[in-house]
Amino acid sequence: MVIPLPYQFLKTKGIKVIQIKSTLSEKDKKQVFSILEELSDYYSDFYITRNNIRLYIKENIEILYKLLSNGDKVLFDEGGIAIIIGYSEKSPRKYVKILTKDEKMADKIIKNINWTFSEELYCKIKENNPLKNILLKNRWKYFGNRGKEILLKRETLELVKKENRYA
Repeated sequence: MVIPLPYQFLKTKGIKVIQIKSTLSEKDKKQVFSILEELSDYYSDFYITRNNIRLYIKENIEILYKLLSNGDKVLFDEGGIAIIIGYSEKSPRKYVKILTKDEKMADKIIKNINWTFSEELYCKIKENNPLKNILLKNRWKYFGNRGKEILLKRETLELVKKENRYA
């Protein structure tokens, strides 16, 4: 599947491109901390797994900073944050973890992810999480399930280079 360059498309659609970073300045850390402080992880899906133990990022923000310093990515804007983990461990699977104030912000973040990252992505969430419908609406597909959780997958996308956009 071929899609246009992310920034030009998002700009034309009136969607603000969210900050995407691998390292955070002190100012960014304060902003991320503030965003996390305001949000509630109602479905308990904003976590990473280490040694078969779930570490909730809101309660262990230093883990987020460590992941980023090792190469993982974070997208954030007022009212929402997403991390893409797997780069730091050179894992074949990249997992997306999203925490937002509402469905509109979740849709905005997912659109930014879809238009910025071309690799295959996965998202594990609770079956009853409303994020499921937003992901499905944005071309993610069911990949599997385990009890109360489902695994969604977004296939690899081919981004068109700027010089070929109008060819």
